[in-house]
Amino acid sequence: MSYTSITFICFLLVTGIAYFLVPRRVQWGVLLAASLGFYVLSCGARTLLLIAACGILYGAGLLIGRLADGFAARKKELAKEDRKALKKAVIRQKKVVVFCAVLLVLLMLLGTKYFNFFGAIGNDISAFFGMGAPIPVLKILMPLGISYYTLMGISYIVDVYRGTAKPEKNPLMLLLYLCYFPHIIEGPFDRYTRLTSQFRTPHPFDYDRMANGGIRLIWGLFKKFVIADRAGLIVNTIFADPGSYGGSVQFAAILLYTFQIYAEFSGCMDMVCGVSQMFGVDIAENFKRPFFAVSINDFWRRWHITLGEWLKDYIFYPVSLSSHFQKLNERLRRRIKSEHLTTLLPSAYALFFVWFANGMWHGASGKYIFYGLYYYALMMLGQALRPLSAKILARLYIPRESRGYHAFEILRTGLIVCFGMMIFRADTLQQAWSMFQSIFTQFEASQLFDGTLLVSGIHASDYVILLAAFCLLFVISLLQERGVAIRQNLARQVLPVRWSVYFGLLFAFIIFGAYGGDFTNTAFIYGEF
Repeated sequence: MSYTSITFICFLLVTGIAYFLVPRRVQWGVLLAASLGFYVLSCGARTLLLIAACGILYGAGLLIGRLADGFAARKKELAKEDRKALKKAVIRQKKVVVFCAVLLVLLMLLGTKYFNFFGAIGNDISAFFGMGAPIPVLKILMPLGISYYTLMGISYIVDVYRGTAKPEKNPLMLLLYLCYFPHIIEGPFDRYTRLTSQFRTPHPFDYDRMANGGIRLIWGLFKKFVIADRAGLIVNTIFADPGSYGGSVQFAAILLYTFQIYAEFSGCMDMVCGVSQMFGVDIAENFKRPFFAVSINDFWRRWHITLGEWLKDYIFYPVSLSSHFQKLNERLRRRIKSEHLTTLLPSAYALFFVWFANGMWHGASGKYIFYGLYYYALMMLGQALRPLSAKILARLYIPRESRGYHAFEILRTGLIVCFGMMIFRADTLQQAWSMFQSIFTQFEASQLFDGTLLVSGIHASDYVILLAAFCLLFVISLLQERGVAIRQNLARQVLPVRWSVYFGLLFAFIIFGAYGGDFTNTAFIYGEF
């Protein structure tokens, strides 16, 4: 079931009526029933994998809780040395439980999303050594949102181990956390304690909350249908055969894809945040105007925010705090006198695992791993050259705070991101490299104006609509970047003004949306991950 389908609108209406009619103490049960119904309709029998993952995590959480309670009950009776020994034993046992639980849920992910990827690697190795019995390529239907609920499940069990979350005693509440229908397709990655505390809180009907959530839902639909799906037809046509076009058209396709994926992904986040807000549940924000970023670091603090936070909390910090890392850090400080290098090298070591995991999470393909390492290399290069950059700016008397330099940083970061998106969208790394070369060797500016961009199903009016929509998106983003709370300000306007804006946006989405004819209601890009 797609968020953009009529079926979902009907589903949402029925769920909303039931949610506000039942006793408030059981409202979370309505959300669970709706989420399971949504998942079963979308995945059928593959729902069993979700339930199995929930069962594993639930049992592991209870076991960790019992180990912690057992230690708390016995420690007062023991001498200091015995208490230390028992604590070490309990920590070791808890680590074993966490390891087994994480391994089991990861095996489900690896067995569906990554089976053919690792199978291809195994076949290449066996062929190199002249071995037979190749691993077959299987047509595996990946369960909906498995990448999302797996990582959210891992965050739950690790938080229980760390003591920042209590073991859930109600398996149905844990199941709701994993499969909550607004975030199951594209996230965001919400934390267990934050989300379940809202599930347990009664939420009476609130008109202002419904209106606020509804306008955000419509804004997300506007991004999806007016911008993303229209740009997608152009992008798909050019990327299907980039060699038929000059470098200028290929670069235009890269720019359009960058805006397409942003409009679609952030639009989906607007939809799910709006829908969830209607039920009184605020889920985590995933975007913060990424194209105003002044560096790659800044971009990834604004783009897919919850994934970055997950990678930081559950990969970067564990690696940075490991005994192996500490020993490496001490060794570097003894042998290298440069303070800059002694800070850079350990950071580079820990961040490698973060960006490798980032690439792997996005897809079972070598290009996605390269995509992650592309940003890793540029980020490390930027940090390594920071002292040199500061010296050059000082020699040229260019203040970092100046508007001109700020605009340069935004433009530079935007171009870097565009080439990253080229890697992400290309079918293969070879295609990405070929397009990169064409931009610099076959750039024919005339193709931007001679009708070459009018691909099948696209007319000049579509570019006018795209330009107008981009301008609207830019103005709204600029206002938000300057601290203007647009929806809150709009809610304070008199009723005629407020509803004129609401209906204006609704009609713009209906009239200018890209559907019918050559346009298709495409699935969300990040829903594939």
